[in-house]
Amino acid sequence: MTMGKGIASFSRNLDWNLLKTFHAIVQSEGLSRASGTLGRKQPALSLALKRLEQQLGVKLCERGPGGFALTDEGLLVADTCGSLNGLVQRLPKKIANASDEVAGRVSIQVVSCLVCDRLDSAISRFHGSHPKAEIIIDIKTWDSVAGALLRDEIDIGVAPASSLRADLKYDFLFDEVHRPYVGPSHRLFGRTFDDPGALASEAFILTGADESDALTEFRTRHGLGRVVAGLSEHLDAAKRLTLLNVGICFLPERFAEPDVQAGRLWPVLAESERPSSPIFIITNPHAPRKLARQLLLLEISESLEAH
Repeated sequence: MTMGKGIASFSRNLDWNLLKTFHAIVQSEGLSRASGTLGRKQPALSLALKRLEQQLGVKLCERGPGGFALTDEGLLVADTCGSLNGLVQRLPKKIANASDEVAGRVSIQVVSCLVCDRLDSAISRFHGSHPKAEIIIDIKTWDSVAGALLRDEIDIGVAPASSLRADLKYDFLFDEVHRPYVGPSHRLFGRTFDDPGALASEAFILTGADESDALTEFRTRHGLGRVVAGLSEHLDAAKRLTLLNVGICFLPERFAEPDVQAGRLWPVLAESERPSSPIFIITNPHAPRKLARQLLLLEISESLEAH
C-alpha cells in the first residue's frame, strides 16, 4: 500500500517536461548539441538535467573530458523516454484511426423546414470525418423536443423553446424570422402593409403546434388568423396551400426566400414588423455519453464560434 501511494505521488509530482528534455539530450549525445536542437541555452538544460536527477534520486550521466556518457540508471530512463516519445508520436494517427471508426447513430429532431447554413455545414463536416456514423433526422413540432430528450429518444433537438428547462442545455443557434406571405394569384400579391392590423380580416393558413410562442403572441396581438382558411403543422404543406392562394401564411424568411426570388410568394408585411423566435441546439447533459453525439456537437459548437 505504501509503495503504491509512493508511486502515485511520484507520478503526480514529476515534471514530465524534464523527461522530454532528457530525451533530447540523449538523442543529441550531449547538452551542447541539444542546446541547438531545442533552442535553449546550455545552462538551462544542465539545470533541467539536475532537477530530473533530484526527482529520480539517481545520477543519469557522466560529463567530463571523456565526453557524455549515460549511467546504468540513465540508460534505463533513456529507454523509458524513448518509449514515451514513440507513444506520443503515434497518438495523432491513433486519434485519426479512432475518428474513422466512429459509428453508431446520432438522432436529431428538427422543427419543420428549418434553414441554417451553419448547422448544415457542421453536419456535413461531421459526416466527412466520420462516414460510418449514421445520422437520423426526424421532423417534429417544437413542443415535443424536450420530452424526447428527457426520455433519451433523441440525441439533439433543434427548435425554439417556450421556456428554458433547468434539466436541459440550450445553445443559441440563430433567430428565425417569420413573415406573412401570399401566393402569386392572391389579390394582395405585390402589396406591402406597414400595419399588421390591416390584415386582421384576411383568411390565414395556420401551422398549429409548429407555431412558436413568439409568433402566436404576434398574431394574437394584431388579430391575425381569426379567419382560418387552412391548417398544417408541416411548413411544406402550409407553403403549398399558400402557393395555391388559399390564404396568407406566416413562413420563416429563409425557407420562403427561394420562392420569393422566383416570384411565387410575396411578403405582405414590411420588414419592420417581423416576429422572430430564437432557435436553440438542445441537449440533455445527463444522457449517457455517446461519442458520435459529442463529436457532432463539437462541430456545431465550432460553427457557432466561427460566427
